[in-house]
Amino acid sequence: MSALEPVLPTPAGTPFRAVDPRGPRFVALGDSISAGVGDACGPDSPHGPGWAAHLATLAGASSFTNLARNGARARHVVDEQLPHALALLPDVATLVVGGNDVLRSDFSAYDVARDLSTAVTALRDCGCSVVLARLPAIGLFELMPTSVRRVMRARVTAVNEAVDAVALAARPRTLDQVTAARSGENGRPRQGTVTVVDIAAATRGPGPTPWHSDRVHPSAHGHRSLAVQAAVTLGRAGVIDVPGVPAARPTPPGTPQAPPPGPDTFRALAALLPASPPPPAMRQRAAWLVVAGVPWCLRRGRDFVPGLLRAVVDDLRGRAEAHPLPVHLSPVDAVGAEAAPATRVA
Repeated sequence: MSALEPVLPTPAGTPFRAVDPRGPRFVALGDSISAGVGDACGPDSPHGPGWAAHLATLAGASSFTNLARNGARARHVVDEQLPHALALLPDVATLVVGGNDVLRSDFSAYDVARDLSTAVTALRDCGCSVVLARLPAIGLFELMPTSVRRVMRARVTAVNEAVDAVALAARPRTLDQVTAARSGENGRPRQGTVTVVDIAAATRGPGPTPWHSDRVHPSAHGHRSLAVQAAVTLGRAGVIDVPGVPAARPTPPGTPQAPPPGPDTFRALAALLPASPPPPAMRQRAAWLVVAGVPWCLRRGRDFVPGLLRAVVDDLRGRAEAHPLPVHLSPVDAVGAEAAPATRVA
């Protein structure tokens, strides 16, 4: 989400060596979370750093192309990354965006929802399944006064509502729509599915800290945890085959579903990924703060601080920022008030 460089950056738009020529084609769109900021890996990682690259490894991807870049906003995904992604005809696309939008004075949840909907619709119409992600609270602002935390949490919540609305709007709601989504040429679905993972839930649990020194991006351990959760979600949705993860198939009334995978499955999948490096020492974190953290805050502050101050003042006066969604993504208008939630990691 920031302009900070990953430890081992993924060259944008560069496919890494294929692992299995029969596997699905993966592409990553979005910001620095997918670009790999906070992650580190060696030559044993076939697709490079970042949770999306690790997800491609777990899925046995035949190719992985990382189009995500540092600082990208939702409109950059549509204008710059989406055309390249469509040309690659991917089977699965990951899309994490919105973090840079909430860090701007001109933040608009409406614009994020509109651009997210545009990207997801275009990818699905090519038969590509899309993985969206709900953002966590930004740890950097959790250290600040209550008024600042409240404003930033509201913005993150607005982005997550947009993610949920786009996912809900993409769900087939009639038998004809289900049939159209499943039938296609050459074994490729006519329309892809949309699944959602929750970054905060995916990185919660025992083990090393899930957050990078900047408290904005996942750490190497966090990237791997997110990849495992996303693989389980895709496996349950029947998008990819994941060892130990049965697909949640429709069953007759009264017939129990296969139980969800347990901790052993998660550990087994994590063991398939390149080893996570040890967390940085205090001296390394301090050096990062001086070399990268403070300069980034100064650069970003010139644009962000004035808008944040206005939002905080409005909040203190009882006038919260309005975060409307496009009418066609209203949960009631799009899928009906009774619709069930989209596939998501709880």
